[in-house]
Order: sequence, then structure tokens, then C-alpha cells
Amino acid sequence: MLRMAAVALPMALSATVAGAQATTLPAATSLVAKYAAAVGAPAFVGAKAIITKGGMSMPAAGMNATFQMTHLSPNMMSMVTTIPGMGDVTVGYDGTTAWAVDPMQGPRILSGKELDQAKDDADRRTMVRQPDMFTSMETIKDTTMNAERCYLVKLVSKTGRESHDCFSATSGLIVASKSTQKTAMGDIPVVSLLSDYKKFGDITVATKTVMELMGQQQILTISSVEISNAAGITITPPPAVQALVKK
Repeated sequence: MLRMAAVALPMALSATVAGAQATTLPAATSLVAKYAAAVGAPAFVGAKAIITKGGMSMPAAGMNATFQMTHLSPNMMSMVTTIPGMGDVTVGYDGTTAWAVDPMQGPRILSGKELDQAKDDADRRTMVRQPDMFTSMETIKDTTMNAERCYLVKLVSKTGRESHDCFSATSGLIVASKSTQKTAMGDIPVVSLLSDYKKFGDITVATKTVMELMGQQQILTISSVEISNAAGITITPPPAVQALVKK
């Protein structure tokens, strides 16, 4: 009986500790609410148009580019990346049609999972992690990512996409994310490290994002964010995409 007690006691203690650790994890909804407050979600979602400009680099390839991203209320988006010596790479969603155009593959109309991804990227409610845009949110663990203690949360969007965000234990901001990008070449796992948050008007954004994918790094830096009344701003498919739509 003593031997049994000697075995049972550590097991009971371990279970108690594990249970205590599990209950200390903050609820995903509270983490998301803290994040929304930190980035100014009401202003972010309520803006008629947001124009973001910056640069993109791939150090291993010696490539540097510039980009302009436009979000137009309620759920439209376009991004034009200009690569010297190569041309423009364009992606967008006008509320109905999603597209991609690049010098190598030409124009494409996105469908299936790529279309779902474009819808999520275009909707600012998803970008600020508005709870009603997701079917589930779950805090997975207390961990460290991007050299900062954070809580890892698994999110499943209404389009079925799964992603993981790590919310800083101190600031509440997202310091790292894990997702799978849907591309013409297939699924590509991506780890994004976010830092250098800055305030532009009433919204706060990470001005540096280091994306690790396919054994390489892409570094995205934001230089300006303009909140606009959307006067004169439209988002429509490029002519080459419009021709595909007609077909």
C-alpha cells in the first residue's frame, strides 16, 4: 500500500499541476479583445479606405521591391508590388472576383481556396480578428516566439482557413503568426514575425514583418499608412483579368 501511495502521490500532483497550468491560459476571446483595443480596431474597420506603402526584400535573392496596398470598404483590396527589372505583381479582390497577375504566369482568376484566402485578406474584420468572422478560437499554449513570451491561439475562419497567432503577454499585440498560403504552386507554410508597431492616426500596425517560407526570408516594411475618405478610389480587375472574366 505504501508503494502504491508513493506512485499515486506524484501522479496526482502532476495531474493537479497540469490542470492548474491549463486553467491559467487566458481565453482566446480576451486575447483577441486586447489586441483589437491595442490596434484601434473600430477605426481600422470603419475607415472607408486605407492605403499602405512600403518595401519588400528577399536578401538571399538580392531582390528589392516596393508595394502599395489599398483596402476599400467594405471588403475590397488590391496590392501592386513593383520589382525592378521584372515588372508588377498584382493581386486583388473587388468583392466578387479575385485575381493575380505576374510577369511569369500572366493573369489568373482565383478560385477555391485561393479565392477564400483573398476574401479573408480583403476583409478588415478578419484582419483585426473580429470574433464573428471565425467559427472557433482556442488558446493552445503559453510559449515564446519572436523572442517574446506570447499566447498561441488557433483560429478557424468562416472560410475554413486555419491559422495561429501568438499574442504578446505584455502588449497584447501579435508578435508572430503561422499560416498556410494557398498558391498556384500548392500550399506553402509561412511563419511571420511581426515587430516595430507604430501608430498612424487612430490605428496601429506592425511596420516590419519577416516571413519565413520555402527556406527563405521575405522582409516587408511599411513606410506610410494613409486613412482616406475613398474619394476617387476604385478597385477593379486589370483589363487582362476582365478579359478572362468575359470568357
